[in-house]
Amino acid sequence: MIPTALADLPEDAFRPLRRVEFQAMVDQGLFEGTNVELVGGVLVEMSQQGQPHSQLIRLLTRLIVRSVGDDYEVGIQTPLAVDEISLPEPDLQVLPAGPYWDAHPEQALLVIEVSNSSLRFDLGEKARRYAASGYPEYWVVDVEGRQIHVHRQPSNEGWRSVEIVSSGVLRSSAVPAVVVRVDELFGY
Repeated sequence: MIPTALADLPEDAFRPLRRVEFQAMVDQGLFEGTNVELVGGVLVEMSQQGQPHSQLIRLLTRLIVRSVGDDYEVGIQTPLAVDEISLPEPDLQVLPAGPYWDAHPEQALLVIEVSNSSLRFDLGEKARRYAASGYPEYWVVDVEGRQIHVHRQPSNEGWRSVEIVSSGVLRSSAVPAVVVRVDELFGY
């Protein structure tokens, strides 16, 4: 039988796109005008941000940059080399200080995704990849639910600690200078 659709092909017939291949395509301008990221060897189109989503990114950016000062690097919607087949662009990332001229950062202390339409993906596939890469802390800011899913204690199997915070004060365990007053964050 000749397959007539991708779904008809066996799962092992697919090869994930590697990060270096994806980066070469980006460098050649193949994705000019599109907004895609590589997660698990698959190109994922990122949706447009609504107003609350973009406002939360601005608020968190200002708060985190002020909190960490020059002690850390703060990436805002920039690539993070998670594994050989993933180069996502999380909304925020707090990185060890240092220049990153030659390659995208591979280590992050705190990764934050602000999520609305991509909530399931951010809590699923992305969370698994960030945990397997050993990032100490991952937050998913749920725009609609007005809460933050806080992931800590990563392992190859996932996160050993997941907490949902919808009020009070949230302090990063990986970057203690980062403190968020959740009620004020969701002041819309």
